[in-house]
Amino acid sequence: MKQSSRINVNLMKDYNKQLVLRTIQKHGPISRVEVANRIDLSRPSVSEIVSILIEEQWIEEKSSEVKVRGRQPIPLDINKEKKVIIGLEIGAYSTMVIVNNLKAEILNEIAIEMDVHKNPNEMIEYLGNQINLITERYKANQIEVLGIGVGMHGLVDTEKGENIFAPNLGWRNVQIKSILEKITQLKVLIDNDCNSAALAEMWFGQGKDESNFISVIVDYGVGASIINNGSIFKGSHHVTGQVGHITIDPDGPLCSCGNYGCLETLTSETAILKKVKRKLKIGEKSNILNQKDNIEDLTIDDFYIAVNKGDEFCINIAHEVARNLGLGFTILINLFGPRFIVLGGSLTKISDALIPIIKEVIQLKVMGEEAKHTPIITSALGDDLYTIGAASLIVEDIFSLPRPNK
Repeated sequence: MKQSSRINVNLMKDYNKQLVLRTIQKHGPISRVEVANRIDLSRPSVSEIVSILIEEQWIEEKSSEVKVRGRQPIPLDINKEKKVIIGLEIGAYSTMVIVNNLKAEILNEIAIEMDVHKNPNEMIEYLGNQINLITERYKANQIEVLGIGVGMHGLVDTEKGENIFAPNLGWRNVQIKSILEKITQLKVLIDNDCNSAALAEMWFGQGKDESNFISVIVDYGVGASIINNGSIFKGSHHVTGQVGHITIDPDGPLCSCGNYGCLETLTSETAILKKVKRKLKIGEKSNILNQKDNIEDLTIDDFYIAVNKGDEFCINIAHEVARNLGLGFTILINLFGPRFIVLGGSLTKISDALIPIIKEVIQLKVMGEEAKHTPIITSALGDDLYTIGAASLIVEDIFSLPRPNK
């Protein structure tokens, strides 16, 4: 009985310590009194935990900018100087490696070219050695490297830390976690890029302070992640959130998954560029041709520029994309009832052309008056969404509250 009581007391102490740290991370700068009020913990208990967190260099006291009568409350915030995280975004053509502090500020960033013909294990070993070169100077300056978060496309087994299948790389069953941990001696967490991007939104972006929303990424592919009660909803078989492979048009184009008319075949960057080139070749007119002499040389960025310049041909295609996205979003809203949907990825470059049409489709198709007005907002993390997302896998692990089964 005494042993059990001691364990319960220790669990409660760990929980309260984590709760204080999480509160400061989410709401800092924040005073001790405000922390106590937010989590319903006694002020002496909060002060005791804060002293420990300061000693461990998780948090620091800041100078107060607000002057009040009497004793000045001392703001507390996350210590940005003493702990960092590595974010690794494994892409089809290059891998971005960033060093983040605990405020998602990027301190260092390098791009490493991917050799898709190289043995995947050798490629991961190479990345591990490059990470060691990056982290050496931080460790030399007494800065703790907390771990490596890895985000990548395709199917991922988060428990094993294994890439199951990455179609754009042609990788199958690559033991990313074990390889990187052996080389770097750092904790490694891996998930697909949609889930990691959703965590970035939850901790640092549009989903901060929200516990029920959906993050949808549209660029070379289409994927979604559902945040439910403050956690990523994960089903069985590692395929949750594959909204890009919902059939929108059974008579549509062949998808890489083997089905026809998937949302991805109608809304991804690849699909958009194919449609632009096909229509131009049969004689449709557009100012986009002013940007390149040869139709085959057109890029997706040329399309984005043309849309934002008001080119009617490109805007019409953007509206077709938006209508199909609206159908996909309708399914998500009817199934999960999110507070809002965050749109991320490269298509946010033309969000002004997309979102009004997406909303029109949702208001027409979604059930329930409130749900018809589900907000659709764009990610504020821009081009850093994937890399900050990868690092956020470690952030989530650090700041999440302990669970009884762990």
